[in-house]
Amino acid sequence: MAFIGALLLLASCGIAEPGATPTPAPPTVTPTPVGPQTLNICMSEEPSSLYLYGDNSHSARAIRQAIYDGPFELQGYIPQAVILENIPSLDNGGAALQPVTVTAGQEVVDAEGLVRNLQTGVRIYPAGCKDGNCVVEYSGGEMQMDQLVVTFTLKADLSWSDGTALTAADSVYSFELNADKTRIERTASYTASDERSVVWSGLPGYLDPGYQTNFWTPAPRHAWEGTATADLLAAEFAARKPLGWGPYVIDEWVAGERIELSRNPNYWRAAEGLPYFSNLNFIFIEGGAEELQNGTCDLLLPSAELGGQAASLQETGAQVVFTPAGNWEHLDFGIKPLSYDNGFNLLQDRADFFGDARLRQAMAMCIDRQALITDEAWGKGSLPNTYLPPGHPLADPDAASYAFDPGAANAVLDELGWVLGPDGVRVNQSYPGAQAGVAMQFTLATGDSEQDLAIAHVIQSSLDDCGVAVEVASGPAEQVFAPGPQGAVFGRAFDLAQFAWPYGQQPACYLYLSEAVPGEDLEVFKYGWGGWNLSGFANPEYDAACQAALRSLPGEAGYGDAERQAQALFAEQLPALPLFVPYEVAVARADFCGFSAEAGSELLQGLESYGYGRWCN
Repeated sequence: MAFIGALLLLASCGIAEPGATPTPAPPTVTPTPVGPQTLNICMSEEPSSLYLYGDNSHSARAIRQAIYDGPFELQGYIPQAVILENIPSLDNGGAALQPVTVTAGQEVVDAEGLVRNLQTGVRIYPAGCKDGNCVVEYSGGEMQMDQLVVTFTLKADLSWSDGTALTAADSVYSFELNADKTRIERTASYTASDERSVVWSGLPGYLDPGYQTNFWTPAPRHAWEGTATADLLAAEFAARKPLGWGPYVIDEWVAGERIELSRNPNYWRAAEGLPYFSNLNFIFIEGGAEELQNGTCDLLLPSAELGGQAASLQETGAQVVFTPAGNWEHLDFGIKPLSYDNGFNLLQDRADFFGDARLRQAMAMCIDRQALITDEAWGKGSLPNTYLPPGHPLADPDAASYAFDPGAANAVLDELGWVLGPDGVRVNQSYPGAQAGVAMQFTLATGDSEQDLAIAHVIQSSLDDCGVAVEVASGPAEQVFAPGPQGAVFGRAFDLAQFAWPYGQQPACYLYLSEAVPGEDLEVFKYGWGGWNLSGFANPEYDAACQAALRSLPGEAGYGDAERQAQALFAEQLPALPLFVPYEVAVARADFCGFSAEAGSELLQGLESYGYGRWCN
């Protein structure tokens, strides 16, 4: 899981994946045969490339929705097949967990989740072993380990926009081009078994909870295979006008202005009357409201400018759609600073404020998180109890929750031995983790964006009402959240830290595994300064539940049980306080239909069904 550290460090600087509670969809679209029409979608960011393994920005991914269709779409965080016959699983026979013989020197995934060459002393899960109690050390010879094998089957009669048949070999070609080395290095093989089927086999020991989407988006082998992989990044036909099988094809890209597309005559859903528009334009703009009102734009994708215009746009009759931003804001507690690693010294180290979960729980009850939802998320969504958004199918509805209750919070702090001083700040009277008379005052590290500072102000004001003094220390995200030991947050030299983690397909219990604590000594800190559990939280029971969840597969009996147990422990121990799920604003003309923000989905999912006016019921 070393790759996760790098991914999450990027996330701390604002890179996020989609996911959150969905906004109800507008009315459905009904096909109406009419003359040529144009759909104009406006966005503030122009992508640098549309090559599959080039630009991965929000704008590039949104535009690819017009060129490609799927391979998957998400509904309620669950993948749905688009160009595949079905979603393979263990219970429908599309996936299988089978024992395979391994010998010395063979690549496997060890008990720590690392790719290793099998040799004496390497700890592995033998076949049939699902938890840490049956892990063994390899001592030579042959052994059996579990291998996950998944078969994906394309729908019949799919074709590229130039009329060439789309086959399983195109997905294999895409696998060969793919720059996602993390997925590649845990793949034993990816092969086409016939014209429409491709088989993914994981390395022995790799039980991937996301196996159901281990299908590579096809790339047109017939058009690209004569070009070196490195040259595709800049090739016009791959970066500016890539072939697809989706509802539209690119006609022209006018740099800095727009991308013009027209209906794909070979689209596999053309017989359904899709897409509804003959032409589609992606227009790059800096403004927002004016372009919608003057008819330049039919749909405005989320941008920083739109947030402040939401109310005025609603007054004009425009549809304002609140879309989940794909991350969760949270407050991390500095439970075990780096200075504690050689033993906690009451006289020399920072007071052990957060070593007691009851104090962390009291802090949670002090903070007015509903005000954050109201002020920073337009009142959308509900208070999250764990690292999963409310409404996620694996979310534990019974996990402990901490309503805003300053009275109860103050009572807990009194009980713990922190009494109010004459200046309104609590001081230690009998709490064992701090010297007598020490004040309860913290520094809160956060970024310097407008939203970060607004969140920090609410936290600061809320804690002040509980007798907790907070000083906000903000700065550019790349500095505040720089890797340790230079960066104070990931160097574990902080009191409180507020930022956002992305929602991914895999539930994020791994964020707070004890093995992921960052530090210098690789004998102690598995990922060195690449670790991401910056709180220093360590709990063996939580580790066991999370590791079991990470080895639990969709389609298995009891899938999700370990995940819910991990969430229950997270909510009880509270290494971090989930604050709220941010939302962004998209705006459409009053008679627009088909656009919605499905939980966990890519923006513009279902683009082929967008319509307005006579296209709508």
